[in-house]
Amino acid sequence: MRFNVKRYFQVLGISLAVIIAAGAVCMGVDFNAIFGKQNVDKDSTSTVAAENGKINVLMMCVDIDRLRTDAIMLASYDTQTNTANILSIPRDTRMYIGNRYQKINAAHAFVGSDGEIGGPTATCEAVTRLTGVPINYYVDFSFESIAKIIDDIGTVNFDVPDPTGTGEGLKYDDPVQGLHIDLDPGNQDLTGTQVIQLLRYRKNNYNQGYVNGDHDRIALQQEFIKAFVDQKVNAGLILKIPAIFQDILSEIQTNVTLGDVIKYSKYLADFKSTNINTFSLPGTDARDTVNGAVWVPNLIEIREMVQAYFGYDAENITVEKPQSALKSGEDSYEKSGYNDNLIYEEGYYDDEYDN
Repeated sequence: MRFNVKRYFQVLGISLAVIIAAGAVCMGVDFNAIFGKQNVDKDSTSTVAAENGKINVLMMCVDIDRLRTDAIMLASYDTQTNTANILSIPRDTRMYIGNRYQKINAAHAFVGSDGEIGGPTATCEAVTRLTGVPINYYVDFSFESIAKIIDDIGTVNFDVPDPTGTGEGLKYDDPVQGLHIDLDPGNQDLTGTQVIQLLRYRKNNYNQGYVNGDHDRIALQQEFIKAFVDQKVNAGLILKIPAIFQDILSEIQTNVTLGDVIKYSKYLADFKSTNINTFSLPGTDARDTVNGAVWVPNLIEIREMVQAYFGYDAENITVEKPQSALKSGEDSYEKSGYNDNLIYEEGYYDDEYDN
């Protein structure tokens, strides 16, 4: 059969949000459908059909045990304006998950009354409850899948920061997690393993690191996404798609289908980092006597942001149980006892999971 480059370009063009989110390496195309595999997650109980020219994709990067989410990004692509809005949600965001108030990253690992782990659909429900943005697709992936894709398509040039200001760059060792970060500061071409180190770093072994903890880490991840889009989302990527798909099949859970890939392919060709707008979930640092360091969402500011930039009615967003949504963010805090056990503080550092 004659190789058809144009068709491969169509297959590449999955929901743009899937390509750009999580460094674009989290490409949640229906890898399994393309290759006739059957291990793609088809659970869509917490998603809805895309409409009005918008495609909303929730990206979840999970830890080594595939239980908690280490990074959460909600990407919304507008086909009419050819722009994508990416909202990063701190993993320590405090809201009602399962049977109590805890961090949003626990939604993925929470075991329900049926004995099943919540997984990506539980995280979709929590994010929709928190933002009011209806989710069409989800992609659940690991850092290892990012490394595999980078190694398949080639290094990414990026300016590695020096958070401590000492010239050490990013250094951290944790034998328990099998995590070893050793990146010198400055502009360099990063391999897959080095990209993982870049994205996972929070602090060194002396508890020194980003001034604003996870918030600075989120900003770096967003900048990496833009760098990846400008350097790698081009025709040169097309020929490597089959190998990429096969290489990370076991790392992905998604409800994206081959039909979705074909449907949205035409929007990829002219997309650049200048088409991306990035946001971080508004809120306040606090310490929960039960959960440790947490990020307390500001529902009023979230509502304003979602309505202004994402174009959805966020009047009923809440941090409470799904069935007890209230219109007023301030009222919901007061009526639910949401602030119980909270101590608001200046400065933020996530020390629960280290790196």
